[in-house]
Amino acid sequence: MSKSIGAIDFKSIAKGIEVADEMVKKADVDVLYLKTICPGRFLVILTGDEGAIRTTLDHGIFSGQGHIIDSCIINSVHNNIIQALKSRFVTKANGAIGVMETNSVSSGLKALDIALKGANLNLVKLQVASGISGKLVYIISGGLSDVEHGINIAKEAIEEKRIVHASVIPSPDELIIKYLT
Repeated sequence: MSKSIGAIDFKSIAKGIEVADEMVKKADVDVLYLKTICPGRFLVILTGDEGAIRTTLDHGIFSGQGHIIDSCIINSVHNNIIQALKSRFVTKANGAIGVMETNSVSSGLKALDIALKGANLNLVKLQVASGISGKLVYIISGGLSDVEHGINIAKEAIEEKRIVHASVIPSPDELIIKYLT
């Protein structure tokens, strides 16, 4: 069975912890990420089968009303995303790179999943929330047309207000690649 993930960006740390506790008691799920993030937010990312994630997220969204910045459910999530959330998954950039920055983790995860599934891309780096004001930034690489397509479909998949910026760099300098990864 393929994995699903569910994420909620809370604007209250206390409410986030309270709701996270309720969520993990609702269904058989595993925690991928459960942390206070800056600036004074709380992030919950859970994984499990589709039904369990739907149950926990529906409860979390209901229980957290008025305290939620953003949320998402991603069914059959791309495996590179789960690996990146579990560890500092990094691959070498090869070819063009695309960089996308979102103002919430939930929207960024959704955009990244769409990009990875919709084009022949490698996930080079995933930076989640801490130290970047609760944002999500990812770097993908591949052929120029794949990177352009991946960034375009990612931008179409989420609300425009969630996109801070997205860039495609056709031929990144090796020095830039060295310091980004």
